Amino acid sequence: MKIITNSQVLEKEFLRLQDSYANYFWMTAWASTSSLMFDKLKKSKDKIRKIIVGLHFYQTHPEFIETFLNLESVRYIKQPEGTFHPKLFLFYNSNNDWEVIIGSANFTKAAFTNNTEIASLINSKDNDSENILSEIFHIIDSEWKKSKLFDENELADYKKIWSNSQQKLKSLSGYYGKQNNSRQTKSKPIYLAPVAKMDWDEFMENVYADKYHSVDSRIKVLRIAKSLFNKVESFKDLDENERKFIAGIPNKLPVDKDINWGYFGSMKGAGLFKNRIIENDTNISNGIDEIPLAGQITKIHYQRFLDYYTKSFDGNYLATATRLLAMKRPDVFVCLDNKNKSDLCRNFNVVQLGLDYERYWDDIILRIYDSDWWQNPKPKDKRERAVSDSRAAFLDSLYYVE
Repeated sequence: MKIITNSQVLEKEFLRLQDSYANYFWMTAWASTSSLMFDKLKKSKDKIRKIIVGLHFYQTHPEFIETFLNLESVRYIKQPEGTFHPKLFLFYNSNNDWEVIIGSANFTKAAFTNNTEIASLINSKDNDSENILSEIFHIIDSEWKKSKLFDENELADYKKIWSNSQQKLKSLSGYYGKQNNSRQTKSKPIYLAPVAKMDWDEFMENVYADKYHSVDSRIKVLRIAKSLFNKVESFKDLDENERKFIAGIPNKLPVDKDINWGYFGSMKGAGLFKNRIIENDTNISNGIDEIPLAGQITKIHYQRFLDYYTKSFDGNYLATATRLLAMKRPDVFVCLDNKNKSDLCRNFNVVQLGLDYERYWDDIILRIYDSDWWQNPKPKDKRERAVSDSRAAFLDSLYYVE
């Protein structure tokens, strides 16, 4: 018997066993691709006798299923309740010549690279090996009776749900968007991010503590923006001063003196943006029209907005883009500019350097979606209900620095 305590040794032993034995009997909670072990398995399909794979939490990669789609010896556990969670890899030549890995590792790339795994390597020469082998075959045969094959139609459906589930799985693991070594070393679990773990009462306490702007005046700005969007079918149908108000640039819209169009991101210094708003740029209008006034906002909506918006702006115009988004859907978006970006990023544990359109969604919006104050608003009065309806935009109250 041997104890395996790191992924490098696990990979080395697994590759050795794949070469040394003619029959594979495996059970794994999840299976993925992009590993040396997977590549070798594809070339050794004739060695597979029974492989049983779980599908819970959509962690089994559809490419793995597709690779072995027409192979009767690879089946799946599809029960909706409970979790199929074994990790057992039997490599067999005969009753007197076999080895098995049993432990925490699934047949996934992560298990063989950066996961912390512990496993036992048992062979036919160990004590009580005859009974061990008998028990292994018993459990494999038992689960085999419950397992089922995939067909092409079912795989197509699985791919859709798998794809939609990946960001949820990443966020639960503490990852948002693309990862690289420099950012991974600085990443922290979402529950350690100060802004994410605030409950509603703490959030409102910080909103009221805004030393630069009145909460009521902020609410009025967002109410005007909402009324403007509600009265037209398209952003281009607003008159020039109405478009300027929403864009956060100087305007002559007749409003009360305590209503400051610059709240939630003043763009008065963005000359090119100002010109495009005055010109009633079609791409800006088409882009902001892609964001619905109600209902769930997904990355598809955001990407459609960017597809138009970036046609008129070559470069990273994140502040102006997010100002428009925050006015259209303040419940989801926050204007990210040089007055709030530093503190907001720090409190979300986000690296500010290189923050662009893609990372705005992946690193900021998805963290907002996972934050307690956003998921569980508990307004106590009319004022707090107004803040709740625009709670993402109100992050500006917390992190604005004059």
